[in-house]
Amino acid sequence: MKIKFEVKGKNDSFVGKIEFDLKRLLIVGYSGSNVEKIMAHIKELKEHLGVPEPKKIPTIFECSKELLTTERNIKFVGDMTSGEVEFLIIKHSNEIYIGIGSDHTDRKLESISVPKAKQICPKPIGKEVWLYKDIKEHWNEIEAESYQNIKGEKILYQKGKLSEILPVEKIISELENRVGDIEDSIIFSGTVPLISTFKYGDEFICKIYDKKNNSTLNLNYEINQISEEEK
Repeated sequence: MKIKFEVKGKNDSFVGKIEFDLKRLLIVGYSGSNVEKIMAHIKELKEHLGVPEPKKIPTIFECSKELLTTERNIKFVGDMTSGEVEFLIIKHSNEIYIGIGSDHTDRKLESISVPKAKQICPKPIGKEVWLYKDIKEHWNEIEAESYQNIKGEKILYQKGKLSEILPVEKIISELENRVGDIEDSIIFSGTVPLISTFKYGDEFICKIYDKKNNSTLNLNYEINQISEEEK
């Protein structure tokens, strides 16, 4: 499976392109840098949605790479699926790149099986990436946010800094120790906290923005529900 990205620099300038044969799709969960907040979130998920506690944090799931999509009009089964803004990590040809994606997940199925809830939903990603070395020195200043469009009203859903997630080097080290080689893989990093609770809209809008370099990674897509009932 071939995958392509455009590389952006300062002021959203075009720097180049990368293209490679995608090897794996890996999704990291419970990857916040504050352990107390992670444990509180795990408890909240168990109490409100019945999501089982993970055996180890951060969690690592491998999903079918065919789930990745750059389509903007996507169909999902049921009315309890939602996205979340995440940075992507890509190791390719001795460089690390940072992109944007949404780990769209079936929240209802999550109470039964987290791996299946991850696997059942397409994973939208942006078409642009940054070189990590261009943003590494001011990484903690970079922000992420997302919105849900619910019946025509755009509602702030998430907002935070990438410093609230484990550092890139820590995620890469954890993955290499636990799953092996991650060259030419796409890694979903985990996400920043929700503003309140899970919401289910008909459009998901998110961005990661770097004020220092005046550059933004954007992603938005429509959420079209497929009925769970037979026709």
